[in-house]
Amino acid sequence: MNEYKNWKILQIIPAQGGWKAIHCRESGNKEIEISNRSIICWALVEAVGETAGVQTQVRGIVQQSNDLAVVEDLIRTDKVWEDGTDRNEYLLGYNDPDAHKESDYWLKQANNRLRTEKQKRLEKDNGKQPVSLAAIE
Repeated sequence: MNEYKNWKILQIIPAQGGWKAIHCRESGNKEIEISNRSIICWALVEAVGETAGVQTQVRGIVQQSNDLAVVEDLIRTDKVWEDGTDRNEYLLGYNDPDAHKESDYWLKQANNRLRTEKQKRLEKDNGKQPVSLAAIE
């Protein structure tokens, strides 16, 4: 489930101020945490090492420690914590500075994304047998 990819940057353009990359994850008490990172610039990228052929995407670039990073899911492990908490960070999308989407919108997106990821994990653990959404909740 390691979603980390190496990216080849083909082109970079500056970002208008106010753009944010929105991520979510579960906290230790199973609450949803929403975080955002300011987009520094936009990059046209292609994944390196993909077998499905060349596909380009536009991704945000954010400051990460003393480096710049391509925005993506931050999957750290295949395992979920023993208490069932999913500590991976999932990209929900980009917040347009002119749209000013409310936190309720991002919470709904986070609930959907976390539910989908749990369903994928359960299907993987059950040998690809579909799992109903009712079993997750």
